[in-house]
Amino acid sequence: MRTPFMRALTRTTLAALVLALALLVALPRHGSLGSDFFDVFTLAFCFTFFGHYIEAFLRALPGIETGPGRLVRLAGWFAGGLWCYLVARWLWLRYGRDLNDLPGLVWGGVFLVVLELMMSAISGQRSANDRAAR
Repeated sequence: MRTPFMRALTRTTLAALVLALALLVALPRHGSLGSDFFDVFTLAFCFTFFGHYIEAFLRALPGIETGPGRLVRLAGWFAGGLWCYLVARWLWLRYGRDLNDLPGLVWGGVFLVVLELMMSAISGQRSANDRAAR
């Protein structure tokens, strides 16, 4: 039986692979195809992996699915996206890439909001509070 961490790692890695293909086309090339793919995969993995745990934390909050809780969840995604993007930008610099190749910092928050909305729609997951009420 696989641990929850391994399931999350596998799922987020697969999502990052798909996302990296889109980012490879959208961002400027730097070197070989392999090194560019590795760079954008790392960028995508920061959002998918850390985003998974941001979402898990937010889903554990009581009342997150009702009323103002939805706005708190949206704000949490945005703030989490800023942190994901900070880590990704730091790695981007470590790879010798130019930060001017990436959009501004605020787009990290927007990116995670859009990513989490898509992942929620695709997976159809319910919150931990909804599962506990059953």
